[in-house]
Amino acid sequence: MRRAAIVALLWLSIGAVVAQEDAAQVEAVEDSAAVVPEMPGSKYGIQAIRYPDSDSIPQVIVNQATYVGNFGARDGVKPGSIFQVYGGGAFIGLLRVEQTFPDSAYLRMVILETKVDLASAVVVKRGYRLYPEYVLLETVNFGTGTPEFTTHMHERMRYAARFILSFPDYPVLLEGHTDNTGKKAENVKLAIGRAAAIEEYLNDIQRVPRDQMFPVGYADERPLASNSTEAGRLANRRVDIVLVDELPPEAVPGSQRAPAVDLGPRPEAE
Repeated sequence: MRRAAIVALLWLSIGAVVAQEDAAQVEAVEDSAAVVPEMPGSKYGIQAIRYPDSDSIPQVIVNQATYVGNFGARDGVKPGSIFQVYGGGAFIGLLRVEQTFPDSAYLRMVILETKVDLASAVVVKRGYRLYPEYVLLETVNFGTGTPEFTTHMHERMRYAARFILSFPDYPVLLEGHTDNTGKKAENVKLAIGRAAAIEEYLNDIQRVPRDQMFPVGYADERPLASNSTEAGRLANRRVDIVLVDELPPEAVPGSQRAPAVDLGPRPEAE
C-alpha cells in the first residue's frame, strides 16, 4: 500500500532531521528543459535540477538527481516530507525533502510512477508542480501531563499555517502523542487533547478552517525516542502537524475528535 510506504519513509527521515534554519540559500541552477505551465492549485514546484556526473542508466540518474523546490524552512516544510510531482497534468512520482534552506529545498525521487525513456534521464522538468502527499510542517512539544504548549511555538506555527492555507482542499492531520508514563486510557485522552489544543490555536489565531483539521491521538504508540530518558520523553510528548492528500482510517471525522481545550488568552495573529 502506497501510504504505508510513505509513512515508513517519513519516519526514517524524521530521526535524521537536523535544524538547518540558518543554512545559506541554495544556488539556483536551472536545466535547459522547457518550463511546463503551472497547474491550478499549487504555487509550489521545481525551480532547478542538478544531475549527477555519471554515465549510469537513466533510472539511476533520475534517482540520484537533486530537485530544487521553490519553498523552504520559511514555509514551514520539514525534511522527510513527501510531495507528489505533476507535469502536464500527469502524475510523475513522489519526491522526498532531503534538506531545507530558508526559501528552497533539496528533494530526491523516492517513487517513480512514469516510465523512464531509455534514451533520456529527463523525467522531472523545471516548472513541474508539487502537491502534498505527507508533508510534516511542525512538531509541537509539551510538558508532562498537560495539553498546553509554550508561546515560542506561535511563530513556527504561523509558518505552518501559511503553507496549509495554500492548499485549502488538503486535510491536515494533528497527530497527538505522549510518553509512556501514566495509564493508557489517560494517555489516549491527553494525546487527543493536545491535538485539539493545536486545532483551536490554528483556527482561532491563524484562521485555518476547523473542517480542514483532524485531531487524532496515538498516545505512546509512535515514539520518536526512548522513554528511558527525560530528553526522550520530551521528544515523544508532541503533536505533529501534517498536510496529507487523504486521511488515514483513524482520522475519519468523529472517530477521535475531542472538545476544544481552554488555554486562556491568546495573542492576535500577526
